[in-house]
Amino acid sequence: MMTDLMRWRPFDDLRALERQLGQWSRPSRGAGIMPSVEVVPDENGWRLRVALPGVSPENLEVNLTGQKVHIRANEERDTITTRFEETVALPDSVDVEKITAMFRHGLLELTLPLKEAVKPRRIEISTETPKQLATAA
Repeated sequence: MMTDLMRWRPFDDLRALERQLGQWSRPSRGAGIMPSVEVVPDENGWRLRVALPGVSPENLEVNLTGQKVHIRANEERDTITTRFEETVALPDSVDVEKITAMFRHGLLELTLPLKEAVKPRRIEISTETPKQLATAA
């Protein structure tokens, strides 16, 4: 009997991540910057893009603790100090062992791949009757 069905909502994790990132409407800790943040879904998971103009790669740090990514930038040039610090809680469906980060031209891009177990996969549909069912009838 099939009474315990759950509705599959593949974008719930994405919406939760976007809601959390939408809270970045304030500078973090002290006088900081408010970066442009974008979450882009792709076939393997998501890409998290954070614009950090004026920050050098050596002054940018990305750490992972459990299911949380911590991003920190601290740039001091002449009399200008740029600071940014934020922690993002990732959905359980993200494979944290395979996260990668790239920083180029002031844009930090984190690749957040899905775990293999939660990736959609196509199931082939047969047009023939399985032999086990045919002999049982």
